[in-house]
Formats: sequence, structure tokens, C-alpha cells
Amino acid sequence: MPLWLAEELKSELFQARSETELQDVVTATYRQVLGNAHINSFERCRKAESQLRNGNITVREFVMAVGLSETYRNLFLTRNSQYRFIELNFKHFLGRSPRNQQEIAEHVLIYNTHGYDAEILSYIDSEEYSSVFGENNVPCLRVDSSQFRSNRDYLLTLNLNRGRASSDRAPVMAQVRQLAAKLPAKANPPRIANNQYDNRITRYEVSYDLPGNSAVNRRAAQVVQVQFANLSRQLQSIQRRGGRVRTIRVAG
Repeated sequence: MPLWLAEELKSELFQARSETELQDVVTATYRQVLGNAHINSFERCRKAESQLRNGNITVREFVMAVGLSETYRNLFLTRNSQYRFIELNFKHFLGRSPRNQQEIAEHVLIYNTHGYDAEILSYIDSEEYSSVFGENNVPCLRVDSSQFRSNRDYLLTLNLNRGRASSDRAPVMAQVRQLAAKLPAKANPPRIANNQYDNRITRYEVSYDLPGNSAVNRRAAQVVQVQFANLSRQLQSIQRRGGRVRTIRVAG
């Protein structure tokens, strides 16, 4: 079974698709963009769903419609500080945490100067979104640390995602203080659903690359098993040796 930040099957909508595939993409979009929040029927973007079904818009444009909706605004702007709102925008649309205080400041400026719509579109219209997700993939959490500049970025993203037992609509303090002070990141335990995991006894398997590992041969990865209490220490050790984490999974 995967840990709380584990790779999921990507949701992509092809030109020739079934109704089931379409519904899978719609469901994945609401889950990712609305932060696993439960929504009522009247909160859905029905017009955009119909346009997507008819092939009049792409998945990217459907993501845009959800992000610009009153549902998104009510869930994440009105309930949170501006810093937390921006942090969640990074998570929902780019699948990662803000890297530093400068990125947050840039988006604070966009929001205060140009407004809500410009802030949302700044992620979806970005070169990063295009290169990572393109036109027909639903945004998702980026779980391969090779996509990040440092393991610290990876850990910040890991800590933004609290697992399927949680929802982003719950008020939480943003990581802005940690970013501003450039404090070292550490892995925080996920929210437990139905006692699925007990972090005091569960062991985790960490797969990682070290300098000199082949980037092509996936079997070149190193693997180590640790208890959760030692997970942050192990990740810091990998980072000090110049390594990059590939995956973190529950062992066994």
C-alpha cells in the first residue's frame, strides 16, 4: 500500500474516450482542484462538464473553469489567509508546494494587483503547467523527487498532502513561516483513516538515487526501510549525499 504521498494513475482524456473515462477525468479534477472536499450537486461546474463531454474544451480549460468557480473561491479564499490560499493554489494546480518566500510574494503581488482570476490563471497558463500536465492531463501531486530542485521542496510538498482522509477545506496554518526562515523541512505524519496506519510501528520503504546511479536504469535505485520516527533523518542523510528520493511507500 502507498504512503500518503504515493504515485497515482494519471488521468488523461483522449480524443476517443468512453463516458466512463470522461467521468473518471471529471472526478479526478474535482478531487485534485477542490482538495478532496465533498461538494454538492449545485457546486459542480455543469456547463464546463458538458463542454468537456462535447469536446468543446480541453481538460486544462475544465481545470480553469473549476479554479475560477465560486465553489473554489468559497472553499479556499474566504476561509483562509492569503498565504494559505496561495499555498493551496500551488498544490491544486501545479501539484507541489511553493519553493520559497519569493514565489509566495510574486503571487501575493499578482492577486493584489490584478485580482482573483489573474492569480488562478497564473498557474494554469504557466510554462510549468504546460510542460508537466499539458492540455489533457488532470493536475496531480508530483511524487518523484527528481521533479524538484531539492529534497526540501519534495518534503514541503509531501507535508501539504495529508492523505485521502483529509480535506483542504479545513483551516490550516500555511508553511510560509518555514519558507521565510528557510527552516529545514521534515516529514510530518499523515492523517490516519480507519486506523489504516500506525506510524509508531509501521516501516516505510524509501527508494532513492545517489550520484552515479543510472538515470535510465530504474533498477539502479537504492532502497532502505525505516520506521517513521527515523524517516526525516534518513531523508536528510540522502540529501547530504546528493541523492534524490524516488518514492516512499509502506513496507510489507
